[in-house]
Amino acid sequence: MARPTFAVTNNLDWTVSHRPLFFTGVKGEPVRWDEKVAVVRDDNGACLGAVSPGYETVQNSSLLSLIQPMVEEGLLTIENMGHLHNGARVFAQAKINEEFQVVGESYNSYITILNGHVGNASVAIGPSAYRVICGNTFTMAYSGIGEKYRHSTGVNEKFLDSKAVINYVNGAMAKYAEYAETLASASCSNSQFKEAVEKIYNKDTSNMRDSFVSQLNNLFYHGKGNEGKTFYDAFNSITEYASNYSRKTVSGRFQYSNFGQGANINQRAMRVITEMVA
Repeated sequence: MARPTFAVTNNLDWTVSHRPLFFTGVKGEPVRWDEKVAVVRDDNGACLGAVSPGYETVQNSSLLSLIQPMVEEGLLTIENMGHLHNGARVFAQAKINEEFQVVGESYNSYITILNGHVGNASVAIGPSAYRVICGNTFTMAYSGIGEKYRHSTGVNEKFLDSKAVINYVNGAMAKYAEYAETLASASCSNSQFKEAVEKIYNKDTSNMRDSFVSQLNNLFYHGKGNEGKTFYDAFNSITEYASNYSRKTVSGRFQYSNFGQGANINQRAMRVITEMVA
């Protein structure tokens, strides 16, 4: 099988294995702890954490094999992959090799796959989109992260049988574009934007940091491609904050907006704003 070419590469060409754990007994003797096993990287011997013996590992190669056939067909290009916390979490992002238009703007769409090796994340498959006009990456709100699989017995079989990738390539972006066109055709006043922010973040703006509220307002009116006129501007202000301003580092913003609290906020933003428009 031919190996794909990566635009941004952090090596995932390694495996993990479960190793027994021991503690020192009352007489100084080693005692095996049967309730947990260590998860160890086989390439460098680093211990990533501990899990129950029934925790079924999904290796990095299995993660990539879900999208590899489409990479070979030229439908997808893997552009970003890597790991967080020394390999405890791994991810891969593949771009669909065709731009699409939403409200007159160019978008590239992506598939993001996430896996946790030590119980810190399920195997997850979800769509995201890259807004060419401002480089804004966000988890697609209408479907959330897509599919998640717990690391119980049979997770490898369930994950590899997933149709999430092919379904996304075949039509999910058209569904998103339909939602976006609806938001772009609906006027949004300053008071309505304030209401949306309070619903999305589940608190009154008076209980938020003044600098945070000011930054969201600035993005609503002056964010890349925004004019402070429509609910689409409102939605993009939320996602642009998550992707570009939420954390001090690039890796921090990536984790926040794709897998962390920012991803949940982006998902809620689409739900709240589409309900307000309806």
